[in-house]
Amino acid sequence: MIKVALTRSALAFSLVLAGAAVGCGVNPGAESTDAATQELASDGNDAVQASDQGTIDMTDATFELAGANDATLVADALVTAPSDPIGGKCRTRAKDPSDPHTVIITLTHCTGRFGNKDVSGTEIVHFTMGAAGVIHADFHSENLTVNGKAASHTATADITASGAGRTIAWQGAWERTNDKGLAVTHTSDLTITVDTAAHCRTRNGTAVTHVGDREIHTTITDLKVCKDESGAPGCPTGEVVHANQANGKTVTVKFDGSNQAAVTTSKGVTFDRTMTCGG
Repeated sequence: MIKVALTRSALAFSLVLAGAAVGCGVNPGAESTDAATQELASDGNDAVQASDQGTIDMTDATFELAGANDATLVADALVTAPSDPIGGKCRTRAKDPSDPHTVIITLTHCTGRFGNKDVSGTEIVHFTMGAAGVIHADFHSENLTVNGKAASHTATADITASGAGRTIAWQGAWERTNDKGLAVTHTSDLTITVDTAAHCRTRNGTAVTHVGDREIHTTITDLKVCKDESGAPGCPTGEVVHANQANGKTVTVKFDGSNQAAVTTSKGVTFDRTMTCGG
C-alpha cells in the first residue's frame, strides 16, 4: 500500500483520487492504472474539491443556523454566531446595511478547509421565506480569487428545518482555474442533510464538471463528514464515482470512516489509499 500525506481539511479525502493515480512507485494498483484513468482521477479531484468548496466552505455556517422561521432572524443568527475554530480566523460576517435579509461573508487568504488554497473575496447570502417555513438562500461571490486567479460561485438552497436537522435542496455552480492552468466549471444538484447536534453533513446527488475540454459526471452517495469539538473534520464515509463521458472510464472511491479509502478503476483494479483525516 502506498501512503500519501494529505492536508487536514474538509476536502482532504478528495485528494486521494489524484494520489491514487500519479506518482505511485511500485504498486499493483498503480501499475495497472492507464493514462486515461490517471487523468480521470485528477479530474475527479477537481470535481470533489469544487463540491466541497461550494457546499461546505462557501456556505460557512448558513445551514446549521437556518432554523428560525424568519429570514431576518436567520441573517442575524449567521452574523452573530461564533467563528468556526478552524476556518474562522480568515472569515468575517456582516449584515448588508441596506438589506436586513442579506449577509456578507468576507474571506481573506483562507486556507485549511479550502485544501491549502489561498482564497479571498466575498460571498453574499440573501435569505427569503418560502412556503411552509422553508428558508430560501441565494449565494453569489464577488471578487473571488483562488491562488490569485479569478473564480466565481453561485448557488441556491431551500432549507427545511426539523429540530436539530436540516434538509437542503441544493443547486450550485463553481468556476475557477486549476493548478494546471485549465478552466474548471462545476455544477451540482444535491440533497444535503445536516445534523446540527452531531455536527455532521451528508451529501447525495450528482454533479457535472468540465476540466478543459473533458466532461466528468460524478455521483455522490451518502458522503458524510462530521466535525469534532474543535471543529476539525473527521474521516468520511460514503462513496464517490467519477465517469469520463468521452471514453467511459470510471473511478470509484469508497470511504468507511477510517483513514483508508478504497479506490476501484473501471478495469476492476482495487487498491487502498491512506488519508490524513480525523484525530
